[in-house]
Amino acid sequence: MKSYLLVLCGMLLLSGCTSLPESLKGRMDQPVTEYPVVAKMTEANQGEEVRLGGLIVGVNNREQDSVVEIVAVPTSTAGRPDIDASSLGRFKAIFNGFIEPADYAKGRPITVLGEFQGRQAGKVGDYSYDYPVLRVTGHQLWDIEQHVVDDDRPYCYGLYCSRVRIGVGTGRVQSVISLPY
Repeated sequence: MKSYLLVLCGMLLLSGCTSLPESLKGRMDQPVTEYPVVAKMTEANQGEEVRLGGLIVGVNNREQDSVVEIVAVPTSTAGRPDIDASSLGRFKAIFNGFIEPADYAKGRPITVLGEFQGRQAGKVGDYSYDYPVLRVTGHQLWDIEQHVVDDDRPYCYGLYCSRVRIGVGTGRVQSVISLPY
């Protein structure tokens, strides 16, 4: 019983190890992190701190700044976008200066911290879309990781064992691969 309690306590301690990157920590303890809340913000909310994550759709470099269009998805407590989740909507993030489109490629996960600047009318294909706009104060680009599990141990040993495995395997993570986005 004590060993189970010890394992449970250890797992709880390790679960608290994922923390928010410094670039995503803002001036407020709790910035707005829910896209549906941001989607309903109006001009009266200008200047409110927002942290959203998603997948990059495109980059538009202008004379003084760069605009990144992002498809919003839910984020973890560490700020990492959940790339398997359904889209919540779109928003635009305005960066000061030039950003390299090769680094901010289509499909790459990103989380931005910024101030709500208002709304901007635009189009997604032929559909008119009202984008929430953020002025970026911090951001984090993420890599997509794939955990490779090696489960090569036989289910049983002996002459009458089948190579067919039924049930839970006993694999272990052999490597973590960063995939291109």
